[in-house]
Amino acid sequence: MAVLSYLVSVLVACVSYVVYHKYANVYSSFVAKPDKRYDYIIVGAGTAGCVLASRLSENPEVKVLLIEAGDHMGYFTKIPLTATAAQQGPNDWSFRATSQKYSSFGLWNQSPIIPRGKGPGGSGQINFLLHGFGLPEDYNRWSRLGFKGWTMDDLKPYFLKAFGTVRSEFDSDMCPPKGFCAKAPMKLKLIDDHDELVTVFKQASSSIADNNTLFRKATASVKDGSRHQAYDAYLKPVLTRANLHVLLGTQGISIRFENKRASSLYILRDHRNLDNIFVNKEIILSAGSLKTPQIMILSGIGPRNLINRLRLNLISANEHVGQNLHDHLNLPIYVSIKQPISVTLAKVFSPSTLWDYYLQNSGYLAFPPVAGVEYHNSSALMLFSMGSTSERLLRGISNYRPQVFRDLFPFLNDTVKEGFMFLATCVQPRSRGSVTLKDSSTSVPIVVDPNYLHREYDVKCMVKAIRRAEKLVSTKPFQSIGARIHWPRSERCLTFWNYTKQEQTGLVKRRKKIKSPSEKKLKEVPKPKRIVYSPPDAYLECMIREAAVTGHHVAGTCAGGKVVDDYLRVKNVIGVRIMDASVFPSPISLYPNSVVVAMAEKAADVIRHTPN
Repeated sequence: MAVLSYLVSVLVACVSYVVYHKYANVYSSFVAKPDKRYDYIIVGAGTAGCVLASRLSENPEVKVLLIEAGDHMGYFTKIPLTATAAQQGPNDWSFRATSQKYSSFGLWNQSPIIPRGKGPGGSGQINFLLHGFGLPEDYNRWSRLGFKGWTMDDLKPYFLKAFGTVRSEFDSDMCPPKGFCAKAPMKLKLIDDHDELVTVFKQASSSIADNNTLFRKATASVKDGSRHQAYDAYLKPVLTRANLHVLLGTQGISIRFENKRASSLYILRDHRNLDNIFVNKEIILSAGSLKTPQIMILSGIGPRNLINRLRLNLISANEHVGQNLHDHLNLPIYVSIKQPISVTLAKVFSPSTLWDYYLQNSGYLAFPPVAGVEYHNSSALMLFSMGSTSERLLRGISNYRPQVFRDLFPFLNDTVKEGFMFLATCVQPRSRGSVTLKDSSTSVPIVVDPNYLHREYDVKCMVKAIRRAEKLVSTKPFQSIGARIHWPRSERCLTFWNYTKQEQTGLVKRRKKIKSPSEKKLKEVPKPKRIVYSPPDAYLECMIREAAVTGHHVAGTCAGGKVVDDYLRVKNVIGVRIMDASVFPSPISLYPNSVVVAMAEKAADVIRHTPN
């Protein structure tokens, strides 16, 4: 019977794959040859681009062109648990950052890999689907930095329009059958109330909470067990509109100006065919925080010395283009448990899991492997509920050196090991990096320098997050499931703390002693208490600089107030706006994708009602 279930599950998976690729990508709005002129040209079919294309094409009198460098996303991007499957594949730009001076010592060439989506839906199709609107202070900070009109109160109507809620912890099944909530395009799924790991996490957080503690259960952009991001919610339903054209496999290269007014966009199709598309109203850059500044610089808008060095025509000098890059860093802390309540590879690849997913849209595959997040002051901890790790699947996408990866995860490749990871992070990092160009050719990779951990504040902030994890694991709820931290153990950091491999794993080999009959009658001696290891701060700081990796939240490179005005118009030119995460003046506290959706909703209204 078990064999039969397995065969049926595999058959269903194969049929689903074939059907998806045969029918999912056939829509009349996808064109092979564009017209020569449009009212709006949107560069980049990522999260913001999908929202804008949908909203601006609502008027049938308006012609909209959406261009996207990538091709259709692969099937496995639809499955919530397999988000990493697309990374470093054809649907990922896989930007390699420059060798870092203050971080990434455990990565090959000290070079982080920054995944960015390439295809309809963009990074929203390869991320972990986590929903959140940040914290109110995030938006107040934007106002103080000169980006007005984008506070949480300003965006609340668009949170409601897009998601039907202003809450970061929400399930769309709570919506009444009629009303704005049910009509909202984006659908949200709250982690199951019966999930024991999130229950333990919440109880532990509550037991040591203070006025600076905020706990949120995981909420994801999931509908009927599948990824439901901006592509599914906004673009896909309107791909039969006659006034909307979508051009895939096409890069936006640069904008042509006449008297500082955008007149056309140079595009490169299939990496070889250069073309020029004219615009009546506006060109909107939504190419993402790493590609948008590249297009700006190639268009002659950016740092004067750089544009002169590249021998480009200077349209508008702006030293802020490509600057202010910010991102979250995560350090994984592995915790083993003794209860079978985590997600293991053995469970994921079982026939019952495939059966649950393909026939009932439920089970491990139907939700990302995150239980929740606890904010405490400026630090945060995410509970990543995978108990087992595969070196073959995960090491390469993070660019870890083999031994560093093995030192982080002492039970790697144990497919049945129960446990989880705390991802320790700083919600408002102060380090700032940059994006620049070394050549005007788009075939030459851009120069991305996140400058991680340049500011000592970020390191101290992450140490506080790790200490919080240590405190949480020692609480009664976590101890009741046998939780034990296995500290990362890197050779480079052992000068700060002598932590042996045996101490890390907790596996001590003992000879089996044969008891004599007289010994058996003696009273049993109680087992000694387990030793709890606690590393010094210097060791933790070393590990953070050694092994912390990107949180996939790169933003800020065309900051609001510096590069664009309050209406998202690029300063000192006419007919160009930017709408993507590059306009964030400072970070959103963790997950930015839902914020980008709401901002794009507002941007559509701004574009329609504010002349450029």
